[in-house]
Amino acid sequence: MILPSLASLVVFYAAPVNSVAPRANFGGVEMKFVAIHNPPFDIYIRGPNGTFTLSGVATNIVGWMSKYYNFKVTLVAVNESLVEKFGTNEAAYHQLTDDEAVDGIICGFGLTLDRMKRMGYTSSFVWVDGFSLVVPKPGEESRLFAFTGPFQPTVWLFILISLLFMVGVMAVFTWFYKNPSFSNYKDISITNRKEDSAMMKPDRNKISNYVSSNLIYVVNILTNQGCREAFDRHSFRVLAGFWLLGAMVLVNSYSGIVISSLTVPKMKPPIESLEDLASNKETGIVLRHDMTMGIQILNAVSGVYKVLGDKARQDRNQIVGDAFKLNKMLETGKYAYPFIQTFNTWFVALQYRKDGRCRFQVSKPLRVPYGYYFWLTKKGSSNTKLLNDGLVKLWESGISRFWANNQTGLAKAAECFDSRRQKTSAQQVPIRLYDLTSAFLILGIGLGLAILCFLIELIQSRFRRQTQQMQSKGRSCIDLK
Repeated sequence: MILPSLASLVVFYAAPVNSVAPRANFGGVEMKFVAIHNPPFDIYIRGPNGTFTLSGVATNIVGWMSKYYNFKVTLVAVNESLVEKFGTNEAAYHQLTDDEAVDGIICGFGLTLDRMKRMGYTSSFVWVDGFSLVVPKPGEESRLFAFTGPFQPTVWLFILISLLFMVGVMAVFTWFYKNPSFSNYKDISITNRKEDSAMMKPDRNKISNYVSSNLIYVVNILTNQGCREAFDRHSFRVLAGFWLLGAMVLVNSYSGIVISSLTVPKMKPPIESLEDLASNKETGIVLRHDMTMGIQILNAVSGVYKVLGDKARQDRNQIVGDAFKLNKMLETGKYAYPFIQTFNTWFVALQYRKDGRCRFQVSKPLRVPYGYYFWLTKKGSSNTKLLNDGLVKLWESGISRFWANNQTGLAKAAECFDSRRQKTSAQQVPIRLYDLTSAFLILGIGLGLAILCFLIELIQSRFRRQTQQMQSKGRSCIDLK
């Protein structure tokens, strides 16, 4: 595709001068155009003492037209004081309408009713493109609560209910086995450790002791640690056996998902639509109040546009009127920006060249109408029709798109746009400390609870000791009397 475009470019530049009709000759007149920063098509670089340089698609187009139609081009810098007051685009509009010497703006703009009333415009568009979002590339999800990820909340709820039910039934069975009114001590066989025989003492026959012991027994089975049966009664064995079967299914399902989630990084869901952006709590939105898309979102009174507009109005810095400020906001990696796909791909490629990695990505095309962009000229200017003819010739030949593609630099950041490379990058990696933060969180919680229980027990022990001492002193006083 590059060779035909180059051939077309050579043919256009080599076109003989006498092939142009006399009525299409400007006679070498001077035409002034306002120059603005319009990435990726036009790169405006400010210099000292009010100087500037402009390069990109617009300079290529107006340079070709000046030779083809025989006129001289003078570029006028956009007024910086107006930029600070109105924004870049509106400042250029003021210069075009207020300065009689200015003939147009060499930049594509979407047509609105206000712009059509104030200025003239070419009947042929200079660019057409769909819209998408440039968004920060999603990072890995937090592993702090990764241990809860394999099961949905409802599953955890039913596991908790089942665990409490099993502990309760086992506690009732234990109470029944150890109650002399219903059971005989001789028929009880505790096959756990010998120390457990202490539970048979009358002073330990409390329901709380039964619950705590059976809770440990049930949790041991659930965590796949294993535990010998507490009683040789068939009722207890049937209950423990079916709990063991259910726990086996749960443990195997849980461990398989946990292992895969620890060895393969899990990324946060990407932002692919305006609805995703509106519901995302981490990524904000930045808008230009002098762009068509920004105007529509900020003026919306309902729907997702209204939600995005309110989201942008939360911080006045998120509404800008200058391309330089816009780039600075986007480079922070905290905001998304809805605009044409050409700009979004250029910004991703630009950041890739700066950082050497893909920090941003482009969403899927948004379900909004395509944007058509036209050059703006002086209202009622007779030169607009000639500019129309030049834009048509360049667009139909494919040269305009060829210049724009070269300016975008998409090929230099192919890694960020190749979905196959992105899929193969999600390979198994060694388990890192970051992946096991949830395990250490559980250990920390357990340690804290154990220390808390120890302190409570210590306080209770001292309180009982003091109570016993006071009771003994009272008894000694009574004996003396």
